[in-house]
Parts: sequence; structure tokens; C-alpha cells
Amino acid sequence: MRFHTHNGTPKPPMKKSVKIMLAVEWGFMLAILVAIAIASSIYRNSAAPAVLILALVLILTVLLLIILKDLEKAYIEINGDTIRVVDYYLGIKKEKSFLIQEIANAEIVNGYSMHIRGYRYSTCGCTYIVFRDNTGKYLFKVICVPETKQFFDKYLNHY
Repeated sequence: MRFHTHNGTPKPPMKKSVKIMLAVEWGFMLAILVAIAIASSIYRNSAAPAVLILALVLILTVLLLIILKDLEKAYIEINGDTIRVVDYYLGIKKEKSFLIQEIANAEIVNGYSMHIRGYRYSTCGCTYIVFRDNTGKYLFKVICVPETKQFFDKYLNHY
């Protein structure tokens, strides 16, 4: 069984209208930044400010796209009594394996909490289930949606 770490399983598709809206918003932001780059170049009588602004925007955009792709590809896979956790950091795949018996407890934590390691969504009330072993050592996380909460219910701390 496979669960996406940061999305519901199966991953809900993004509507075409949302994709169009995001593309239009990105276009507006890019147009504003290009206008600022041109204005600063005219003011300074040099192309350096425009090149600097546009290079910075390009670098930040590429970094953001890589992180979003990493969030989309991360998953946990349960195969018998083994849990394989696959995370991506800046496009590099990191794999860890745990036995189900290693899980001592789990707790539901807000996405902005410092108890969660690695990439995570920290807005819109997003919560994660954080798993720990007997010593309290962090093992892995998975998004808290109804199917993951139901599957891992026996490990959750019910206060």
C-alpha cells in the first residue's frame, strides 16, 4: 500500500480552471517584475539592474518548482511489515526503511510545527501524522487525511 506524503491518496487532480488562474497570476507577477527591471535600468542607465532582478527571479522560480515537484513525488510504501519512506530534497531521492514494530506512537501535528522534519505544507490548517519509536526518535511523517488517519489509527495518541 502506498500513501503520498504531502497529498491525499489517490492524489486529487488539479482543475483546468485552477491551472489557468495560476498561469495568469504568474504572468502578472512576471510582468510587474519585468517593468521594475526596465524602470531600474532606465533610472541607472545600465542593464545590470535588469539582469540582476531577472536572474534572481529565474533562480527563485526554478528552486520553487523543484521543491514543489519534490513534495509531489514523496511517498511512503507499506509492504508486509516494512515501511519504506521515499523523500526528495532538491531533486535528490532519499530512502529509509522501518519495521512496523519500530513505531511506538504517533501524533497529529500542525504543518508549521518544528516537530516535523523536511519539506511540508504549513498553511491552510494542514496537519501531519508524525511517527516516533520507543525512545521518541523521529521516524517519518505523512499528511493527515481520512485514509491515512484510519490506517494508522492504532498508533495515534488519543488524549
